[in-house]
Amino acid sequence: MAEERFGGAELTTPAPSWQAMDAARVAFDSFAIVAQDVQPLTSERDQNFRLRDMRGAEYAFKIANAAEEEAVIDLQNGAMDHIAAAAPDLPIPRVVRTRAGASWRRVNGLIVRVLTWLPGALMHQQARTPAMRASLGRLHARLAAALEGFDHSAADRTLLWDVSRAGSLRPLLEHVADPARRALAERGLDGFARAAPLLEAMPRRIIHNDVNLHNVVVEGEAAVGIIDFGDMVRAPRICDVAIAAAYHIDAASSAATMLDGARDYAAAFHAALPLSEKERAVLRDLIVTRLTMTALITNWRAALYPENADYILRNAPNAWAGLAALADGDQSLEIGA
Repeated sequence: MAEERFGGAELTTPAPSWQAMDAARVAFDSFAIVAQDVQPLTSERDQNFRLRDMRGAEYAFKIANAAEEEAVIDLQNGAMDHIAAAAPDLPIPRVVRTRAGASWRRVNGLIVRVLTWLPGALMHQQARTPAMRASLGRLHARLAAALEGFDHSAADRTLLWDVSRAGSLRPLLEHVADPARRALAERGLDGFARAAPLLEAMPRRIIHNDVNLHNVVVEGEAAVGIIDFGDMVRAPRICDVAIAAAYHIDAASSAATMLDGARDYAAAFHAALPLSEKERAVLRDLIVTRLTMTALITNWRAALYPENADYILRNAPNAWAGLAALADGDQSLEIGA
């Protein structure tokens, strides 16, 4: 079955379908939040609402996919609690406790939890500048450093979006109908195969694993928050950097400048939390790997869930364009010694 092949029944189990009134009721009964306003949020595997209480405080009310394991929820909440203690000034969501003091509870068989809301615009909604990307690099480095002392057994799960295991995605090539696009994706996986030996020798640690433009909160030219810890996994740190950098490829630019945005971000990360020579050596191949993964996985999942295809495919055009722009492999990505 597809979920067995690519890691997790939550990928093929439909998302929950609660009504706003259900979220408001459970928010009060379980978390003592009197919601005056409840707004649905877009999501892929789970279901989320934005709540506002009578004092104006805002929250993210999250209903997990029915197939999501309790240990994975504990991983995410545990990481946020760890960061809150280790780096209390780091701008991430905080876990809201239930009336009984737990970090989540089951309601009608589904895991429900509440996080604080980070105000601000999301990075994909704003024009990106070198200063904004450098700010993100520094903020992401602080997050990576704060996670250094955190451990959880669920981080060793098999996850479709784990860059370090991208070689397992070759069967998804058969779902790409366009021969030219299939060739681009195959070339991207070939690049991962080149990087894999160096990657396998690197230490693994728990990483955020999804610092994309929809998960970064900005204010002006500054990155002021990182959200959505749902894809956390144990992997080499450079995978986390490559994932974030992949969203700053400018495929519409010239060959000489298309990597400038990724370089602005990665150089700032490197200055704050230095990357080894071996990590820097595989960074470009892993950026292409992430673009390939985005193209392949979203193509497959959009066919499974056509009613949610617009959301699932939100990053696919940039991924395909980036793969085409980087296909000749001549562009370098030097970010310093």
